[in-house]
Amino acid sequence: MNLGPAGKQEKLRSTSYFRKGRKYDQDMVFPSDYHIPELRGEAKGLKEVLKERGLWPEEGLRLKEARELISQQPDFLAQKGQLEEIIVAAGHQIIFYPKFHCELNYIETFWGAAKKYSRSHCDYSWKGLQKTVPLALNSVPLPTIRRYARKAFRYMDAYRKGLNGKAAEFAVKKYRSHRRIPDSVLNSIDSD
Repeated sequence: MNLGPAGKQEKLRSTSYFRKGRKYDQDMVFPSDYHIPELRGEAKGLKEVLKERGLWPEEGLRLKEARELISQQPDFLAQKGQLEEIIVAAGHQIIFYPKFHCELNYIETFWGAAKKYSRSHCDYSWKGLQKTVPLALNSVPLPTIRRYARKAFRYMDAYRKGLNGKAAEFAVKKYRSHRRIPDSVLNSIDSD
């Protein structure tokens, strides 16, 4: 969200919040009968949203401060993303991996192998890519994909056991048991 209204910002869905034990509904876009015609149907900015909630201080806020304040509101904290809502409404579960931990998601390793195949077998034309990408995705055999998955499970096990960074990497490379790191590895790494 921007500090001011309209402009290049997403139009958020309406929400409800509580203040002093009372529930309030809040639209995130200006109504069609708003007194400023140019803002009708446009997204409200952070300043307007916080003013309506009685949270905007007289001395004002900078954009970073306003974003921090709105991000701490219970209705914003509880809001799930639209993709997650669609998937759950369809009766499925969704699991998000931690950001920036590609070692926990073996699809990343699979995708890397497919990209390697594509780079070495493509003439870099649009028709060449359309032909090569499906071949690249099928070029990684199922046993290899399972190996990628087992390695990801070993990383998960190492993190669960309290290892991090270099210690987890060492344990995963050295110990290749099925989906887990032996408990004895903790002793060998701690003593190093």
